[in-house]
Amino acid sequence: MTGWVPFAQQETDSRVAEGQMKDVGEHYAAVELAQLFPLQVFQEKDEEYKAVQNSYWSGCQKDLRPRCFFQPHNAAEVAKALSLCAKANVAFGVKSGGHGHFAGQSCLDGGIQFDLAKLNSITINREKGTALVGTGSTWRAVYTKLQKENLMAIGGRSADVGLGGFLIGGGISFYAAERGWGINNVRSIEIVLASGKVITASEDSNPTLFRALQGGGANFGIITTYELITIPYSGMWGGRTILNGKYSDDAIQAWCDFQFRLDEDPTGHSIIILTWENGFFQIMQYIVSTKPIADRPMFDQLRSIPVDEYPIPLKMLDYTDLASDIADLQGDHGFRVGCATLTVGLDVDFLKWVLVVFEEEMKSLWEFARGTMEYHCLPRTFEQTGNVYPFQAGHRKWLVLMLGVGWMGQENSEKVYSAQKRLVGRIRAEAIERGLYHPFLFANYAAHWQDVIGSYGPQNVKFLTQVSEEYDPDQVFQRLHQGSYKIKSPTLPGVESEPHL
Repeated sequence: MTGWVPFAQQETDSRVAEGQMKDVGEHYAAVELAQLFPLQVFQEKDEEYKAVQNSYWSGCQKDLRPRCFFQPHNAAEVAKALSLCAKANVAFGVKSGGHGHFAGQSCLDGGIQFDLAKLNSITINREKGTALVGTGSTWRAVYTKLQKENLMAIGGRSADVGLGGFLIGGGISFYAAERGWGINNVRSIEIVLASGKVITASEDSNPTLFRALQGGGANFGIITTYELITIPYSGMWGGRTILNGKYSDDAIQAWCDFQFRLDEDPTGHSIIILTWENGFFQIMQYIVSTKPIADRPMFDQLRSIPVDEYPIPLKMLDYTDLASDIADLQGDHGFRVGCATLTVGLDVDFLKWVLVVFEEEMKSLWEFARGTMEYHCLPRTFEQTGNVYPFQAGHRKWLVLMLGVGWMGQENSEKVYSAQKRLVGRIRAEAIERGLYHPFLFANYAAHWQDVIGSYGPQNVKFLTQVSEEYDPDQVFQRLHQGSYKIKSPTLPGVESEPHL
């Protein structure tokens, strides 16, 4: 039977042909983009390509190799490139600060990689009480400029995190108890749609899109500018202490008690970071007063735990001092990084139990990894909040657990992910048993295998689906945009992932 090809071979040939078409499409899209912007498109042979690739924080992202990097200078250039990708059916990624941890979060293999680093303008408008900030800016740049003007914005606690990724994920700041989520302190958003149209979303213009952008992630377009609300600023008080691991129970008790003090005075903040490395625990504790007043009684219990070291002595300082210290702690040591998260009720005994199972799971990784368990209280929810998170004003105190692991060697990645999944599964089961579980997943700390958008609940998913279909009718950001967390519904088949375990 001449000419007959086995079905399996037909499938193989089809995949090869599809792969070849993909390569051809990416090639011509990159060539056309380079013709439009010859000084802003970098191929793998270029030194600029290597510099951008090395700017990613996590080694998991540095592994990936896009067809080219494109650095737009304004929204109009973003629009031209995005339209090109949509018409050519070419995959693309979007990078703000490059602080995402898992492979593909803001980088991709093949395709066109947008690097928004040049969208970094910062313009203060005192009359409106806002600052227009390009989405490629880092919080270090924002704070440095605003502090000189005795102003502040509600942003990241790590100086080198990009504006875009932080706000798309919601964002927890030192002002979390006082001002709520970072994204809820944005007046308006300039965004480029898949059609190439540049629009503004706010309470008065495209209000449904504005609400969807408050928690809905990078599912609707490429954000180019945020109009941040600014507040008066005259400095802070605080620092970082290192406590002996044997005082972990006391530290957890003090941290939990402090969260209730914020009901009466929300101008404080604290993070507790429990680090496991080489078989022993270290406890780090950030203490922050957003008012420049020293030694306030609200911090007495936190300060009562015996201190081994004062890397940043408690003193008058600036937001940049604290944010720079956190950035230095996160560092860039060539590690691969993996985070996962859960939301649980504030309960001292449960959080002590969490620490025990965290140590048990980390023991399986001790030869090549170090782990961190962080407790972060959720930002306050206000009546007027228009985000898509499943919380109401006056909700009980919930906290997000951040389970972070840094490791060397790609061959160890699956071991890390398996340990994280086991740990999340154990904590989730125990939280359900104790009546302390909430399905919400905080995007900034979530793993690639966690269903972030689905955790917002059916009504919010339905709303986000409708907004996506209205503003992106061809579903370009569901089909071609690589990274972030996709909307999942019967009409929007997002990336397959494991729902909450």
